[in-house]
Amino acid sequence: MDKKLEKLFNDYHVVSCKMLLENGYTKYQIMNLVKKGFLYRVRKGLYRLHNEIDDEFHIYQKNNSYIVYSNETALYLHNLTDRFPNPLSVTTKSGYHVRNKKLKVYYVKEEFLDNNVVILNSPQGNPIYVYDIERTICDIVKNKNRMDPQVYIQGLQNYFLRGKPNLRKLSKISKLLNIQQKMMSIIELYVKP
Repeated sequence: MDKKLEKLFNDYHVVSCKMLLENGYTKYQIMNLVKKGFLYRVRKGLYRLHNEIDDEFHIYQKNNSYIVYSNETALYLHNLTDRFPNPLSVTTKSGYHVRNKKLKVYYVKEEFLDNNVVILNSPQGNPIYVYDIERTICDIVKNKNRMDPQVYIQGLQNYFLRGKPNLRKLSKISKLLNIQQKMMSIIELYVKP
């Protein structure tokens, strides 16, 4: 395997066929790299080095342009729950078709999709898009009925009791998501005057 290919995979871990073509590899060369065992075809048009472990978080995001990890999955990635999310939860814009039936999908208006997104590392160390902590708390309050009650309570307790909650930001986001009353009730429950 050449240095150029090594660098490409060191930078991205999972590489699309398009990226390989843009870096001077032909479809024939890509097919040969797969046959020789250097590359592994993760999904149609996505490749990783053969000896690497699949990073489902990274792969789902590469396959779906408009997803952000949210709700239970974001709680886990922010260390607000110790339960590994199964299935992984994502939020996407209304009308977008997510290309994987194994994901738990939440929908929002397109203008709300990119609000409060941060880049975190997946458990395997690859960059992924996740809602920040306050947006995650607002999302779980909004979607309480679709969540495991134990994960919901653990997430709220860890957020409010571990550190200093950002009440101003919670209020602002809850207003956008139309859950201000619910959020105020929760804040009153956890925050002592």
